[in-house]
Amino acid sequence: MLAGVLVVPIFLSAAIAATGRISVPADVTAVGAVVRLGDVALLDGAAAEFGDVSLGAAPAAGESRNLEGARVLDAVRRAGADLSEITYTIPATIRVRRASQDVSEAAVRQIIESFLAEALGAGAGDAVLRNVELPGAIRIPAGAYTARVVPPADRPLLGRVRLGVEFTVDDRPAKSIWVTADIGVYGSVVVATRAVGRGETLGAGDVAAERRDLSQLGRGIMTDPGEVAGRIARTPLVPYTPVRREQLDLPADVHRGDVVLLVAERGSMRITAPGEARDDATRGQQVHVLNRVSRKDLVGRVIDATTVGVDF
Repeated sequence: MLAGVLVVPIFLSAAIAATGRISVPADVTAVGAVVRLGDVALLDGAAAEFGDVSLGAAPAAGESRNLEGARVLDAVRRAGADLSEITYTIPATIRVRRASQDVSEAAVRQIIESFLAEALGAGAGDAVLRNVELPGAIRIPAGAYTARVVPPADRPLLGRVRLGVEFTVDDRPAKSIWVTADIGVYGSVVVATRAVGRGETLGAGDVAAERRDLSQLGRGIMTDPGEVAGRIARTPLVPYTPVRREQLDLPADVHRGDVVLLVAERGSMRITAPGEARDDATRGQQVHVLNRVSRKDLVGRVIDATTVGVDF
């Protein structure tokens, strides 16, 4: 039977000849995801064995909630404590805060840099993390934490990229956020070493390789000078500006006025006729031709310097 109980607006207390003591302050801090008696109370003597008694879920990191003192007392009683042997001082209302830690921008930057080093492998030395944009303060529960970066599935790690970051504290999922990383990747690009006019054929001395930030250049940039030499400028090229694939044509295999063999095939049937090219075109490209027998204009595809395939 409980003796000497005093209930007042501020405290629940019992003062008896006892072998154990429970003392709970009005404002406490919980470390784990579950509030346990040992986290919030000073336990002496026989009361020490009830330190693992659960008092409910802890609030989110950096937040707080109120816990009724009567609930604490009831939890101890249900755990088998003999309250006639325990002296307790428990506020009627206990404010429970969750211990937290802030993850700095520098820490997030290091997390992403480590991820890039692993994701890019041998190419990591060509990458630079220019900037990281956070959604705000990143607050997670106190404790040792790890982080996992989730990259987008539909785009390369180049330029402004939205990345997911998942934090785990003491092996428990703690928080997931989105950050925007501005990633530069440097590599070799082809530039013209002089002004090149439309229709000019590029020689080996007309181009060179320079190291540039690929994230600033978009797609279609030529990277191998050997692949550019011998091609024809479709548009004027500005000196020391990266050369794009769409600015170049391959040398024509067939020229306007060339006599070619027109070949039409269907299954085992093969029909040929003399023709005349109406345009310049390279292997694989479409070209207008004249059938010199029927005098009909056709559209074919260049097979080689003397042959054009047509449909029939």
